[in-house]
Amino acid sequence: MKCLKCWGLMLSTIFLSGSSFATGKANISIIPKPNQITVNDGRFVFKNEMTVKAPANSRAKALLSQKLETAAGITLKNSTGGQANLLFSIRQSAELGQEGYRLQVTKNQIKLEAATENGLYYAVQSLLQLLPPQIESKAKISATWEVPCVNITDAPRFSYRGVMLDCSRHFSTIEEIKKMLDVFAIYKINKFHWHLTDDQGWRIEIKRYPKLTEIGAFRMEDGKPYGGFYTQEQVKDILKYAAERNIEVIPEIEMPGHGLAALAAYPEYSCTGGPFKPRTIWGVEDDVFCAGNEPTYQFLQNILDEVCALFPSKYVHVGGDECPKVRWKECPKCQAVMKSNGLKNEMELQSYFTKRIEKYLESKGKRLFGWDEILEGGIAPSATIMSWRGEQGGIEAANAGHDVVMTPGGYVYLDHYQGDLLCEQVKIGGLSTLQNVYGYNPIPKSIAPDKAHHVLGLQGNLWQEYMYEPSQIEFQLFPRVTAIAEVGWTKLENKDLDSFIQRIDDQQIRWDFHDVNYYIPMPEGNMNYIQFVDKVTLPFTTSRPVKIVYTLDGSEPNAASPVYTGSLTIDKSVTLKLRSILPQGKLSPVRIIELTKTVPYKGLQKVENLRKGMKMRYVKDGDYTAVDQLASISNWKDTVAISVNDFFKFKKKEQSGGAAILDGYIYVEKDGSYILHCLADQFYLDGKLLIVNDKMKKNAKSDITVPLTAGYYPIKIVFLNRVYAGVVSEWMDARPTVRPVDNSNRELPTPVYY
Repeated sequence: MKCLKCWGLMLSTIFLSGSSFATGKANISIIPKPNQITVNDGRFVFKNEMTVKAPANSRAKALLSQKLETAAGITLKNSTGGQANLLFSIRQSAELGQEGYRLQVTKNQIKLEAATENGLYYAVQSLLQLLPPQIESKAKISATWEVPCVNITDAPRFSYRGVMLDCSRHFSTIEEIKKMLDVFAIYKINKFHWHLTDDQGWRIEIKRYPKLTEIGAFRMEDGKPYGGFYTQEQVKDILKYAAERNIEVIPEIEMPGHGLAALAAYPEYSCTGGPFKPRTIWGVEDDVFCAGNEPTYQFLQNILDEVCALFPSKYVHVGGDECPKVRWKECPKCQAVMKSNGLKNEMELQSYFTKRIEKYLESKGKRLFGWDEILEGGIAPSATIMSWRGEQGGIEAANAGHDVVMTPGGYVYLDHYQGDLLCEQVKIGGLSTLQNVYGYNPIPKSIAPDKAHHVLGLQGNLWQEYMYEPSQIEFQLFPRVTAIAEVGWTKLENKDLDSFIQRIDDQQIRWDFHDVNYYIPMPEGNMNYIQFVDKVTLPFTTSRPVKIVYTLDGSEPNAASPVYTGSLTIDKSVTLKLRSILPQGKLSPVRIIELTKTVPYKGLQKVENLRKGMKMRYVKDGDYTAVDQLASISNWKDTVAISVNDFFKFKKKEQSGGAAILDGYIYVEKDGSYILHCLADQFYLDGKLLIVNDKMKKNAKSDITVPLTAGYYPIKIVFLNRVYAGVVSEWMDARPTVRPVDNSNRELPTPVYY
């Protein structure tokens, strides 16, 4: 089968698998995997009114008592003597550090030891994972409440094990955040990076500047105001809740770019004076804070005063990423500051800006965190870098003696797809499988050995451009957060992918008790729409081992449906439905594949006077959401689209609204089956509507396999309401290409004609 790829991105399929693994004399499902563990004979059985001895006001003891009482109906009794069934102790230990612990389980006693209360808390989290997963139940439930006899000595590889949540693009409620923190704590995640401001929304109350939330916290979505913000009392509530779970909350207040929501409220701190509105589409905004305006610095310092007073973290993240210099180049104030300070270019102006903010944060007892763009133009002396554009920024910063947290998009961006894009809801793009995340090593070989200590750890980032519901956020986080946790905690030589994947099965049951909507590997392979001539053979796989069931009669698959054991051969028109089943019996969403038996499409053998390019009719303005609206347009413009510039007559960078219809021909060299891929709203081949992407914001899901004979085919492509950062990228991405479906790297350009 060949692949005819039209107006879209390359489709590739990656198949990965894991296998079961048992540790010692019992299956140990702790995530992250302990660095030293010995499994012994026997088990400790929990019983009602067992005695416990612990330091006063121990959070660790409180957590264990609460879980046992709620799920098992077991009440622990404080010991009045020196002995107890459960013994918690804090003792100084250089080996264990601030977060390490020892856990010793015998048939008669459990001892938990650490140098700090934080370490004891993590000892309890490991103990809870030795118990049946039902311990996470919020109501009393029947189970065998026992744990294997083990000796564990454990401490983390890295001090920074974080997750970033973007609440600016889409607002998460206090209760939704608390739910995430509860599950993060199970896996010893200790940093919560809270992205609170951006072009699309300002989410934190600043009492000195009330318009930041009155105006900046809300934008228009589908004709209605959308947004929200956190009061300072709500922020304090989250901080207290997180601290009880060993989680440090790091605020991010974006500057000097990604500040349009703030400038909508206070436009006087921009270069042009506005007016502005919070941004309603994704991408990068040219209007940024004016770096040449002295009152801008006072405005931001006043904001940071309130932020620093609220957050106990030693870090304040100031962003610093994706800051266009367009306005600065045209701004007399910015140019004057550059001249008076001997700055060679606008990159150095951003460095000047960042260093001023850094000094102010230092005066408040804080350290500046920033994305790796703050390296450009000269790094602020005490800044800590988050390396997101790959690893190079982190490598350079660490080798220069700066602390670094590794967050490269290719590995730990949790907004990316987890498997075949045809099986998931729309994402911003990218692919980061569970195995890919787990395989990441935050210390690249290019960092000098004597500088490796500057790598504090890693962080998974969840940008929310395409996360509209809490369930979507959870789906993106889990199970990949557990991979972040194990990479951050477990030493490199102790990691084991097969063991990790086996341990996920136990964790999924725990997530069910927290009502978490987690990713279940889907049956991958093949298009969702397939037209064939005689018969078609369909192989499927999953990103990790799970059972697949299916139906051919249109009914919903369930546990009693036929089990997929090998390739399916179909010789008639049917609706194929497939689902994956986890070991605990939970079913994935249904994947639907429409198969239609047909005759091959016949290509034209000759078309006179063809020229390169496509005819294009377009309008730049108008909010078109349905194809039938185009019938009322009377002001079409006509052009021929051959190059990038021709194409952007319709859609310039960051422009929303408008519509375009392109007509032309493509040529197919040989008879065969082809995959048609299209990112437009509609794609017609030979007058037949084959691809429809209604309301899709990015990445087509209605790709189709069709039988074609060699020859020319007339095509029509319809675009509605698309943006540069969404579906329409560049002409080079849009032109048809031919790619064999054997996944070879050979990709040949396919001309389009009119």
